Amino acid sequence: MGPQHCFKLPALALTGLVLLSPSVVLAAAEEAPAPPAAPPAAEAPPPLPPASGRKLEKGTFFRLLGQDVKGPSDMVVAQLVNVLVDAQAQPVGAVLDYGGFLGVGKRRLAVAWEVLSIGPSGIKLSLGREQLRSIPDFKDGEGAVLAAPPAPAEAEAPAGEPPADQ
Repeated sequence: MGPQHCFKLPALALTGLVLLSPSVVLAAAEEAPAPPAAPPAAEAPPPLPPASGRKLEKGTFFRLLGQDVKGPSDMVVAQLVNVLVDAQAQPVGAVLDYGGFLGVGKRRLAVAWEVLSIGPSGIKLSLGREQLRSIPDFKDGEGAVLAAPPAPAEAEAPAGEPPADQ
């Protein structure tokens, strides 16, 4: 190393000591702007209390979806696949997979809630095959025509005579 390099090494060491001296470090710390204060943490809402449990005794309830539906002759004619409710969450109808054999010839029909009776012996439909023939198939996402009980004038017409309104 030549004489020129001898002065550079001590000069670099001296510069490093000056930069690391406590007074220089403290002065630099005083000049540096303080980091912005973190916004106050939003208070988390209190945890919700756990749900309470309501016990239902065996035999006091049963599910509706997927259940067989018996017709007026006590034969299984359909399966209940959905319950239709109004804006107040009250049932107004049910969707049935009706008829067919092994899935062939099956129709999806909507029936009014009042044509179903639900009890310990299962679900019973008060309308027969002939009464359901003219009801259009139910299609999800569209309006529905509910199979309903015959109007009183139709129910009272003597056999073989057309109803009074025809």
